[in-house]
Amino acid sequence: MLEPASATITSYETEDRTERGGATERVKNRMRVSVVIPCFNEERYIGKVLENLSGQYETDSFEIVIVDGMSEDGTREVVTSFAEDNPHVRVRLVDNPARHIPAGLNRGIAAASGELIVRMDAHSVPSINYVRRCVELLESGKAEVCGMPWRIEPGADSLVARAIALAVAHPFGIGDAKYRQPNLAASQLVDTVPFGAFSKSLWQELGGFDESLLANEDYDFYYRVRRRGGRILLDASGYSSYYARATLGALARQYFRYGRWKAEMLKGNPRSIRPRQMVAPAFVLALLLSGAVGIVWTPALLLFLLIAVSYSLFATAFAVQLALKGRDFKLALVLPLVFFIIHTTWGSGFLLSFLKPPR
Repeated sequence: MLEPASATITSYETEDRTERGGATERVKNRMRVSVVIPCFNEERYIGKVLENLSGQYETDSFEIVIVDGMSEDGTREVVTSFAEDNPHVRVRLVDNPARHIPAGLNRGIAAASGELIVRMDAHSVPSINYVRRCVELLESGKAEVCGMPWRIEPGADSLVARAIALAVAHPFGIGDAKYRQPNLAASQLVDTVPFGAFSKSLWQELGGFDESLLANEDYDFYYRVRRRGGRILLDASGYSSYYARATLGALARQYFRYGRWKAEMLKGNPRSIRPRQMVAPAFVLALLLSGAVGIVWTPALLLFLLIAVSYSLFATAFAVQLALKGRDFKLALVLPLVFFIIHTTWGSGFLLSFLKPPR
């Protein structure tokens, strides 16, 4: 059933009935779970996300909260249609006039009835064991936040889209972020996960997601979890299929925004910095400074050429490696450009934001 934003929040029963040997027994203390999904204009993916989530937990202790940023496509219609076709699944639609993800998360979690929150994304389809496994891990006490890695898929059936999906899953493209690496060997404690599960009480204790950050709100939230002694677990038993951007322009806008808001986050939490987060800004700064000084001082120009040639060789080597693995040599022609766009837009966004006073 679909409950609009104006609907009164109803509570779940804390116990349900199951048939065992012909007798009805009460199964007590089952955790109530709310999946919270901020979205905007996601009619292409939201139906599949809902389908994958619908059977992942006992229906009487489970709800899916869609926090919609007033979508202008058919997102709301898809959600409504799914709810009508699946009356056994509790689906709630909450408005997010601010449209920003952290505001949507806070609004959705505040409205959620669950004791455990699974933060999901409308652009990513979870494996069929995602919710139940996260609940098991949280109940076991192994971590305060848990999530699973991405399997990054192309956002379209094109050469550029395939190259983007490969680049944003490769260490040369995005550093040592474990959740982006396709072959995670074993579960491990990490600094962040893409779509985490945690208790609503933890969210309340931390004051929710920082709504002044329009990106990197997850990393900021998990940093505050770690700062208070909490553990972030990346579990290898499942995954979510994340659909990468399909065009170079969309990729550039995405990574410029990521770099900008990473810098904003670091201004407030400088101790959260990781070495991988400084590589792209350092690369951009080195190119700019050596290129500018090289106009009047030859050694600096030689340094610029050394940096540019070295980068090109590494980018080309990894591009060929990925092209051979994918058995499509045309990828080797596009991947160096994709790597360059990721690094220069992220680095530029970071540097430009870092030069401004803190928000």
